[in-house]
Amino acid sequence: MRRSRVAVVTGGGRGIGAAIAEALGGQDVHVVTIDPLVTLDGHADPDRPVEPTTADRIVAAGGSAVASNASVTDREQIDRVFAEVVADHGGIDAVVNVAGITRPTSYATGSEEDWRAVLEVHLDGYLNVLRAALDHMAAAGTGRILGVTSGAGWRPGDAGAYSCAKRAVAALTWQIGAIAPAGISVNALSPIALTRMVTAAMAARPKRTTAGPTSGGLRLGAGMPAPDQIAPFAAHLLGAEAEWIRGRVLFNAGSEVAVVDPPRIVEVVGLDSHEQLALRLDQVVGGAFVPAHDQQATTGGANPRFGEPDGGAAADTPGARVAVIGGPDDAVATVVGALRRRGVHAVVRHDTSDIDGLLSAAAALAALAANDGMPDAVILLAGPAGRPDPAGDWNEVLAAHQGISERILADAAWARAVAELSATSQRSIRLIGVIPGESTGDRSRAQAAAQLARSASSATDGRVVATTIEARCGVTSEVIGELAACLALHPDAAALTGAHLLARDDWVGLCRHPRAGASIVTGHNGLPPWFDAALHDVIGDR
Repeated sequence: MRRSRVAVVTGGGRGIGAAIAEALGGQDVHVVTIDPLVTLDGHADPDRPVEPTTADRIVAAGGSAVASNASVTDREQIDRVFAEVVADHGGIDAVVNVAGITRPTSYATGSEEDWRAVLEVHLDGYLNVLRAALDHMAAAGTGRILGVTSGAGWRPGDAGAYSCAKRAVAALTWQIGAIAPAGISVNALSPIALTRMVTAAMAARPKRTTAGPTSGGLRLGAGMPAPDQIAPFAAHLLGAEAEWIRGRVLFNAGSEVAVVDPPRIVEVVGLDSHEQLALRLDQVVGGAFVPAHDQQATTGGANPRFGEPDGGAAADTPGARVAVIGGPDDAVATVVGALRRRGVHAVVRHDTSDIDGLLSAAAALAALAANDGMPDAVILLAGPAGRPDPAGDWNEVLAAHQGISERILADAAWARAVAELSATSQRSIRLIGVIPGESTGDRSRAQAAAQLARSASSATDGRVVATTIEARCGVTSEVIGELAACLALHPDAAALTGAHLLARDDWVGLCRHPRAGASIVTGHNGLPPWFDAALHDVIGDR
């Protein structure tokens, strides 16, 4: 006989996952915890506790639960566990993906093994769980899925692979949550609690004040909620009453909940005529994009800021040296042409076909600098693009994300290469990453690249200025060539470090980064009767 509800919780052996699992177990939910109970860095745990497990505690309290030691990184294992749950219990009502590890990575540090391990668990693992859960829930016509992201994925902070993975998890949630089948909601929780991951981060970072270190604007240490203070809100998101919440990222710190707004375009500049494209871009970089990026909001809305370009030519920078990395021949030709028109003659191209990993990219860029001269800027025409996907099909969205971790790692390899070259030469270098943006997987990748770029300057003592272009018009467009050249050479563009630009054939826009749009302070760790009404008004769905 099937119990009233069935839930699967990955990472349910400890911390927030265990707290959520126990909260669900206390609500007459049959809970399946999935957790190999490894160490914090993902290795086998020699001190792994045998008993009691989270499932044991739920059963001891009068509930129903079983434990699995499957890993979210093993797609076959995850598929098998979900199939067995459905066969044994008739369906799955709720899924929470808390599984995660931590390794020492940042913008300019971390081994390839560590980068890959973090991406595989946090991002590929989430994709495996999403696929398995949505397959069964779509057939049943109902279900709740709750992923877990982090402030490290939407606030500024130098957490390397972890930041990239968590930003991609948020991006995927915003995209697939909006098109999930009727009756199914997909959201993500961005919790902050005193877990062993936070404790490890506190131990690894030097204290900046007596109150403890900070992470992306959050102060770590005393006053942070315990994992069980996160559980009530998470359990609420998995209930029938929360079906209306779809495609949202929600921050939770126990007594406070905030809705995290996705990236949003705050400035758009029309490019109706390509005849004066370079001049138009030169005009708006300092006049619109730089102040908007600084404030993360438009500075328009008052007197007109721009007229038509006044003729002439874009500013020459004949002494500059630019390296163009990767890209198809026609895209490279477009970028090189734009650079030539600005008076740059020292353009060096490096093919990426022989690059395999972080160290390989760093060695290739160092060799290029030794043979052809130190570049002032590097334009990365990232590729290959992900699989294009038709709008509105969640199966195709997941397919478009296939291999995203490898593409994020490739982008990070060149960011690392630029950081290392700037460190050894003690010279400033601009990095312009051009990321395809024509599929949902590409867009998640672009968000991950933009999140990583936000820490470029602080991680390199100000030497690296990193800017991301999401190319919705394809990397071969004339707009991409002129925009990349402008960002590489325009003096004002140095202030756009960490900026995320979106380009189409007829306009270019500046995106603000995700941020907390509104907060609800409950005053305690439970949810008051008025909470849902307040959240409705905050989200603005009625």
